[in-house]
Amino acid sequence: MANFPKALAHGSIIPITDGVHCVRGSFNMGPAVTIGRTMTVVDGGDGLVVFNAVRLSEEGEAELEKLGTVKHLVKLSDSHCVDEPYYADRYQPTVWSMPTAKMGDLSVGNPIGAEGPIQGAKVIGFGDLKGWAESAYWLPVGGGTLITCDVVQNCTDQERFSFIGRIMCNMMGFKGGVVTPPMWRKVQKLKGAELGDSLSTLAELKFENFVSGHGGPVIGGADKIVKGAIASAVAA
Repeated sequence: MANFPKALAHGSIIPITDGVHCVRGSFNMGPAVTIGRTMTVVDGGDGLVVFNAVRLSEEGEAELEKLGTVKHLVKLSDSHCVDEPYYADRYQPTVWSMPTAKMGDLSVGNPIGAEGPIQGAKVIGFGDLKGWAESAYWLPVGGGTLITCDVVQNCTDQERFSFIGRIMCNMMGFKGGVVTPPMWRKVQKLKGAELGDSLSTLAELKFENFVSGHGGPVIGGADKIVKGAIASAVAA
C-alpha cells in the first residue's frame, strides 16, 4: 500500500437516520493547529457510500466494515482530498466527482451528475464559484438528509480542536452554530444577493437532518436552521 497520511484521532461511528452514519475526526493544519472534520457514510443499496472521507484507525475500520462494504466514494469539494486516495486504494470504490473537480492524487472519477450513486438523491451545485469547486448532496431518507462539505458547517462545538485551532477558527468566524463561514464566502467572492442566488437551491430544500464536513450532525428541523444560516450570511 502507498504511503498515505496516517489515521488521526476520531470518535465512534454514530447513526443520523436510517442508513446514514457519521464519524467525527481531526485534521492537522500545521504545527499545533488541529481542527475537526466529519465523514458521512450512507447505505447506498449496493454498498456503502463515503462522503468527506476521513481515514480511521484499525478499530474504526472494523466498525465501518460491520456496516457493509465501501462501494462508492464521493468528492463533494476541491477543499477536501487528504484521505480520499487512501479509501480509493483500500476499498477500490467507484469514485464520483464534479466534472471540474481537482482530483489531486485521486484518479479521475465518474461525473456525479444529477443524483450520483444513490437513487432518488440530488446533487446541489452553486453555480460558477470563483474559489474551489463544491457541491452538496441531498438524500430522501429520514425526512430528507443534507450532506455538505464546507459551504455550510456546524460550528456549535470544537470537538477535537487543539487550543490554537480553537483560537484560529474563532477569529476566522467558524463559530456560532450552523453557519456559512466568512472564509468560504471570501474565497468564493460571494456576498449579498450574489451569495443568495448561489445558495438559493440549498435554501429551498426540505430536510430534517444535516451533516457537513465539519462538526456534529443536526437531527430534526435542520432545513430551518440551514436556511437561517444562509439568510444571515446574505445579510452580513
